[in-house]
Amino acid sequence: MIYLIRHASPLVNYKRCDGVAAKALLDEYNQTSAIDEGEITGFLSQSDLSKPLLASEANVISSPVNRAYATACKLFEAARVQQDSRLQEYDLRLSAIPLLKMGLRQWFALHRILWLLGVSLGAIPRKTEYRRAVGVADELYKSCSETGKTTIVISHGMFLRTVRKTLQKQGMQARTVYRSGCFTVESLTRACD
Repeated sequence: MIYLIRHASPLVNYKRCDGVAAKALLDEYNQTSAIDEGEITGFLSQSDLSKPLLASEANVISSPVNRAYATACKLFEAARVQQDSRLQEYDLRLSAIPLLKMGLRQWFALHRILWLLGVSLGAIPRKTEYRRAVGVADELYKSCSETGKTTIVISHGMFLRTVRKTLQKQGMQARTVYRSGCFTVESLTRACD
């Protein structure tokens, strides 16, 4: 079994801003360990959902990005969490578009759409990032198939979406266990399990 967990919502200012401020807020977003712990507490309070995940002797791996690692450490003892740089979110770069003001989430969405269309603004290309996620998914599938051991991955939205879709193409069945804000827990099992 594989669990994919998206980090809890980072506590940053999502206010309307210009492009220069949005770039500074992206840096804050990428560095903050301040997360909405209430999203995780809601999951932990539902023992029928959280107990199978927390009681397992699973291998726990996390993105080293602070928001993901803070989420992992809220769920598991820090000594149990292995950081893996391959689990970082797809690269995102913002540019200052003159005279435009919008919320931080809209800045992220606009630049993510540009990135998906091939306008990278210096970010790692989409195909490279996609291959990284597929490689991780292939490794997870192989490990799950060989050992039968559970692996828990704490990472980021777009990255995990690619991992999940790749695992589903390999025959695994996905189920959303819990969702609150950004924090999402999904389980993937092989069809024969």
